[in-house]
Formats: sequence, structure tokens, C-alpha cells
Amino acid sequence: MKKALLKKVGLYTGILLSGVSGYALMQNIAHKYTSDFTKTNVVIAKDTIPIQQFYYNLSYTEQGWIYTNPQGQMFNVDSLCDYHHRENRKQEDLRNLKLKTQIDTIYVSYDKGHIKSRHKPKIIYKNEYADSLPHMPSMGLYNYDVITIREFKADTPELQKKVDIYNNRYNCTFDHEYSHYLNAVNGIRTWNSYPIKFVECCLDEVAVNIKQCLSQRKNYLDNGRDVQFITGRFDFYKNALQTGSIKPLSHELTEDEAQFIANSIFDTWMKDKFSIYTNQECSRTEYFLKDAPYPAVLGDIAKHNAVMQKIFTIDNVDFWKYISLREQEIFDKIPSEKLAKWQKLAEQKSQNMTYFDNLELLKVTHGEKAYHQTLNKNKIKSRIISTFGKGR
Repeated sequence: MKKALLKKVGLYTGILLSGVSGYALMQNIAHKYTSDFTKTNVVIAKDTIPIQQFYYNLSYTEQGWIYTNPQGQMFNVDSLCDYHHRENRKQEDLRNLKLKTQIDTIYVSYDKGHIKSRHKPKIIYKNEYADSLPHMPSMGLYNYDVITIREFKADTPELQKKVDIYNNRYNCTFDHEYSHYLNAVNGIRTWNSYPIKFVECCLDEVAVNIKQCLSQRKNYLDNGRDVQFITGRFDFYKNALQTGSIKPLSHELTEDEAQFIANSIFDTWMKDKFSIYTNQECSRTEYFLKDAPYPAVLGDIAKHNAVMQKIFTIDNVDFWKYISLREQEIFDKIPSEKLAKWQKLAEQKSQNMTYFDNLELLKVTHGEKAYHQTLNKNKIKSRIISTFGKGR
């Protein structure tokens, strides 16, 4: 294919340079394009240069389109016009992270002033610095390269029994948070349209809850089928165990149980968490797409499905075949004001496109052939400007 393109490049050049109008034609072409070619700039490796210089030093090789700067450094232009290269570098950084885990101890006690009252005793939570916390903190947190697990330590055995369910042994907090990290590695931070990315952020939460439920299920089986190892987060599963509608015979899931878990967690999350998480997932969406060029936010369903397939393949079970049938429910619940905001953000990206962004948009919307033809034509124009422009 590349050899054929090289032949076409030479043929096109010959036809253009041997036109019937000869020298006058070349001068007219040079005059027509000189202004744009000298005023329009591109940035390569922090160097800002006019596209006349860029195209004059552009060549097509077996490695694709190559720009060579005055110092002899060569740059692959095809990679400059493909946001996937930048995206892949970000993903590589995630894969190479040295993930750290830290344990935060939360000290729990009853408010002594409430113990003798007729009301339910108030529980006080304090961190390691003895600072009182206004609410019970989350049981865990994943933040880029750090997983935080909170362990709750009460001052009496009675209270410890009540807070044990929040600890990792029962709650499987680490598996929940580590799944967030795996989802980042598998593409939750990659670029797509704003609505698709919002749905992916919501489904990130659904996926980690499925993993957490499976971990509690394993603990249940490994501890003599003790339902205490199924926490209130997954009451639907505990109830199914107690009523006998679900009877896990081994660690391997049946098709019916996998479908039950997937749909139940989706239903529960949409009912109890969607409205709480909406603003957070909108913020995550905008943060993940902050540096995305306009071509990267046009929307790519095939890419979305590929990322979700990875994320929802949990413990070697394909949960995506169930969740994919439900995701439209999230799309339908995106607030209209958020859609309007995202439309404006996309328009701003469109207005602020670099020259390479425009070339990439050409590739995305019109295909590789149009992209190669444009580079070749502009290379020819730059040579004409250099040879037949004013002062030549």
C-alpha cells in the first residue's frame, strides 16, 4: 500500500508540475497559497514553525509521513495526527504505576452523653489524629496510585461487633477499590464522547460492586456458608440465600446466578446511588476529557464496547452481556443541563483545534485516503511556493 502511495505521489507531482500553463501557473499557485502557508503555524516538539517549513521538510517513507527539522530530528506525522498515541502513553503510565495501599484506622466509640438517654446511642468516629469526623467515612478510596482502606476499631467488644461489617474482612473493601484501579488500566480514563464517558463512569461503579459481591460470596462459601459475610450492601443476595432462591454449589457461577447478580446490582445502584453519584460522575467525565482533542470526543461506540467488555469480564465471567442490555437506562437519565454543558465543551474544543487536530478530524471523518491526499497536495504546494514564490 505504501509503495503504491509513493507512486501516486510521484505521478500527482509530475502532472501538477507539467501543467499547460507552465511557469505562470506555478507563480499563480505560489501567490495563492503563500499567505496561508506562512501565517499558519504548527507546533512540533515545542517548536512553532510555519506550515510552509513543515511541508517543505515533509516526506513519505516506509514508516509513513516523516517531518525532519533543521537539526535532523525526525517526527512521525501520522502519530501527531492520531490521539490514540497520546492516549496509549497515558494508559502505559497507569500500567506502570507503583500502586500503594495505606490503612487508615478509624476509632469508634459511643458518645458518653447519649448512652443513658432513651434515644439510640450516638456513635462517634475519630481518625488517628483524634479529630472527630462529622460522619462515618467511606470504607475505602482509590485515587490514581493510592488505595486507602479504612479499618474501624471500637473501644468495646459490643460495638466492635457492630462495626466489623465495615472492615475489609467482611466488606471486601480492598477488592472494591483495587477493581477501580484495574478499570482505569482497562480504559475507564480513555477518551470518548461526554455522554458515553459519563455512562462508563457510572458503570465503573456497577462493575466494582459486582466484584465486591463476588468476593463476599467467596467468603460466604469459605466460611461455612455464614451469611454474616454478606453485608447490607448486598441484601438482595443475602435474602436470596436465606430464601433458597439462590443455592451456590461451588465457587463457579451458574448462568442464572451471574445474571441475577448483574441485574440486581444494576437495579440497586440505579435506585440507591445514581442520584447521589450524578454530580461526581459528571465531574469525573469532564476531568477525564479535559485534555482530549475534539476528534476524540466525537463518540466511538465500538471503543466503548471494547472497554466495557474488559471491565465487565470479572473473575473470568462475562457480565457485559447482561449489563449492555441495561446501559441505555443510564443514557436516558443524563440530566438535560449536563448534555447542554457538554455540547458547549465539545464546541469549545472544536473552535480551539490545532492544525494537527484538523488533520486528524479529516482522517476520522473522511478516511485515510483523504488524509494522505491532503498531506501530499500541501507538500507539493510548499515546493511550488519555495521555487516560484516572490523573490525567486
